[in-house]
Amino acid sequence: MRQGSRSGRPGARGLRRPPGVRPATCAAVAARGPSRSARGVLAVCGAALALVAASPTVAAAAGSPSRDVQLVYCLSDAHRVDLVAAAVRLGLLTAESTTESVRSVGTPRQISSQRWADVHQKDFARACSALMAATAGTPVTAAPSPAEEDWFLTFVKGLPPLLVGVLLTLGGQLFERTSSERRELKKQLQSEESAFRWAVGAYLEAYEDDAGADHTAVRGCREGLIAALGRLPGSPARRRAARLVAADIPLGEPLPRVRDGAPLGKDARSDLARAERTSLNRALASLSGLDHGRVYWGWRSVRQWLPRRPGAAV
Repeated sequence: MRQGSRSGRPGARGLRRPPGVRPATCAAVAARGPSRSARGVLAVCGAALALVAASPTVAAAAGSPSRDVQLVYCLSDAHRVDLVAAAVRLGLLTAESTTESVRSVGTPRQISSQRWADVHQKDFARACSALMAATAGTPVTAAPSPAEEDWFLTFVKGLPPLLVGVLLTLGGQLFERTSSERRELKKQLQSEESAFRWAVGAYLEAYEDDAGADHTAVRGCREGLIAALGRLPGSPARRRAARLVAADIPLGEPLPRVRDGAPLGKDARSDLARAERTSLNRALASLSGLDHGRVYWGWRSVRQWLPRRPGAAV
């Protein structure tokens, strides 16, 4: 008949080994790579913001000082006839164009000269520049169109949101990677704590019967737990608290076999084992205090640097 339960190898005197923990080596849990789900979402958001920032904007027609000068000069009653004549000479308007109605080359519809200046800005700027240069007697280059003149201003205006998008993407990736590393270190610390508890329990029960019980597993698990505490991230106050917890972890050495030159009896060894269990529970209970949030540990770090009033409690 098929059995419905799985059997595992029991530890010393019925102690059951925690899942995934080897008593002799107490190997650390293998670190996994950072999760990509939240990081991918943040990267897409940052890229979308960057694309919006980089998209071109339409400059206002009246935003260019040189264009304002051209509109005032060339569309005035005194120079509008010359403007149409210059545009016809340059091949921009058809020969039947007048100051009241003009037609661009290649277009069937006639419009007013004011409308032509708004719709065909490049042609108007070319004709007006040529007219102004001819009137002044000095050859000048055509004034740039608003789109050509304002591209740098558009680029500068788009830089802040573009930088914000890049920083948001990088910051999101850094935050996700840091959070993933914190989660992995926390799980590793819990695994090392569980392994150390099991190894100490097995050793103390064996020590009550035999003063020469093997201490190897306890030493290995203790070193693994101290190493995990040393890798604990956070503020200086949290790392200092982790070092204090590591210093209080008991059973760095095997329990004694003799006292005052005489072998320890079973009752004496039982008393020592009981005292070590109490010390173990007290030391490992301090681990839960390391799980406070960043605000708590940040405030503790600040308090360490604040000047204390005379007589104030430390």
